[in-house]
Amino acid sequence: MALIALFERYWEDAVPLAIDDTGRLSDDGPHSPDVLSPTDRRLLSLLVAGVSDKTIASQTRLSRRTVQRRLQSLMERSDAATRMQLARHAARHGWL
Repeated sequence: MALIALFERYWEDAVPLAIDDTGRLSDDGPHSPDVLSPTDRRLLSLLVAGVSDKTIASQTRLSRRTVQRRLQSLMERSDAATRMQLARHAARHGWL
């Protein structure tokens, strides 16, 4: 039972492996740093810094609603239920 729980825990945090034609690990997998647009990367960095949505919108010249929508989209992509989980995912998967 303990091994099953351990497996499930590791499986939950697993990252898909991307192998290129030569059999080597590829850098263009689904969680590589270049997956995010520069705007999304900036949104995440401001979010992690603790900046409010209103200030993020002002600094990125986006509407507050657009900021919220893009962050929600990033949360869905990372299967994060909270913004803290999104920040953790971003840090662990090279999104920042």
